Amino acid sequence: MSAPATERLTVAIGDHEYALHLGAGGLVGELGRLWAPRAAGTGVLLAHDGNVADLARRAAAALRAEGLDVSEVAVEPGERSKSLSEVERLCRAAASAGLRRDDAIVAVGGGVVGDLVGYVAASYQRGVRLVHVPTTLLAMVDSAIGGKTGVDLPEGKNYVGAIWQPELVLMDVGALETLSARELACGFAEVVKYGLLSGEELFSVVERWPELPGPGDELIGLIRRCVEHKLDVVAQDERDLGIRASLNLGHTIGHGIEAAGGYDLYHHGEAISLGLLAALRIAEHVCGLPGQWRERTVVVLERHGLPTRLSDTIATDEITAAMGRDKKADASSLNMVLLDAPGSIRLRQNPPRDLILDAIEELRS
Repeated sequence: MSAPATERLTVAIGDHEYALHLGAGGLVGELGRLWAPRAAGTGVLLAHDGNVADLARRAAAALRAEGLDVSEVAVEPGERSKSLSEVERLCRAAASAGLRRDDAIVAVGGGVVGDLVGYVAASYQRGVRLVHVPTTLLAMVDSAIGGKTGVDLPEGKNYVGAIWQPELVLMDVGALETLSARELACGFAEVVKYGLLSGEELFSVVERWPELPGPGDELIGLIRRCVEHKLDVVAQDERDLGIRASLNLGHTIGHGIEAAGGYDLYHHGEAISLGLLAALRIAEHVCGLPGQWRERTVVVLERHGLPTRLSDTIATDEITAAMGRDKKADASSLNMVLLDAPGSIRLRQNPPRDLILDAIEELRS
């Protein structure tokens, strides 16, 4: 049987280079063939989301077929797994498996697993090789690329982490068949973000997108455009000291909503959906962004089942308190990302508190 058709991107971040493969169903079965030539050691710890155990078994089998020694460990789905206690558990699993510094850790799952396992790879024995096999739309277009890893503290999201670039990323859109409609929509919130960041042309593609996940060839193209946008930004600013902050559009208020809801009421993409709408309203007042962009964004978010109304069970002061603890903020500024127009970005904005409160309260109406 021939290998599935794929698109291959060569990613260069500073002096680090790796391959990113993007293709249709069956690509997971090629993991061993793609990784073995790059492997420095024979040991592999494969950590996977409990929801994708079948995909993980296929990935492990593909690695073993190339003579690699694979140990497997499951991670409980959900944001609560992004914890220091889970980091310790996975590090000890790596130690029990006898992993050494030239071996690899493979993350098979969504954003939670990618963030957690990426940080384990960055930390264990001061850094081992990392392979990402993202299985959600959100992880494919955002969290599995760029090198950010981390876990949460009760005080804030992603408070403990590291920048650690992978050695290989494999995106098999067939994995999206495992997702619920809710999880597909959560990933699409990040796609909407990229449409706003990129400009009117990509936003128009996003605006016309059919029922999720969408037709295969077109979906691969859409994911690639989001990936290329992010990688272009990260290549300019790997350490997140400047332009990379643009990727946080909607995240300042979105993270505040996510944290205030205890990471249970809203999934990440749902909170970002609300955060985007608040940021667009603020941008109208601060930057003169035409109001049509928020109106058009509401329509596309609602069409794909994303929330545009904030629950009354979350108090505004809880959201603003969480925003103040967000790691993007400093002592004097929230450092919000705003738009003059799609594709025209303003960084490090600190809008008046009244505007922020009004934008949050409007989400309740």
